[in-house]
Amino acid sequence: MPAETYIAKTIESARDAIASHVRWKITLLLATRMREPLSERATHCIQHPEECSIRKWLLGQHTLHLRGTPQYHAALEMHTAFHGQMRRIADLINDAEYDQAERLLSDAESFQNASNTLANAIMALDRVPHANNSTPQRTLSRMI
Repeated sequence: MPAETYIAKTIESARDAIASHVRWKITLLLATRMREPLSERATHCIQHPEECSIRKWLLGQHTLHLRGTPQYHAALEMHTAFHGQMRRIADLINDAEYDQAERLLSDAESFQNASNTLANAIMALDRVPHANNSTPQRTLSRMI
């Protein structure tokens, strides 16, 4: 039976995006530890980053004020890169190569780097001042 930890939630803030990002990491780790394939839904979302709730948030109304910033473009790029790493791991999980998938999850050079870079890019969005307010939003550094 496929691991069913994946839950799509609506994202309205950088805090929500970080929570979703962490849920993905847990989903992958749980699948490797339980030695179960990912659900069809989770696999589809990993293979189609444009359908991911984080990507939808990045392209949605909550980030309109960020569109012209380098932080926004970095977050989009890092999100795509993270999906590339997840895809490699998901393929191994779904091919029952659980030990190899778990090794990739722990790999500081690829998955962990992509994960941390995305988390940092999302947190950077939270620190960008709004156009009508020069004060950055509350930071997320305490969360991860």
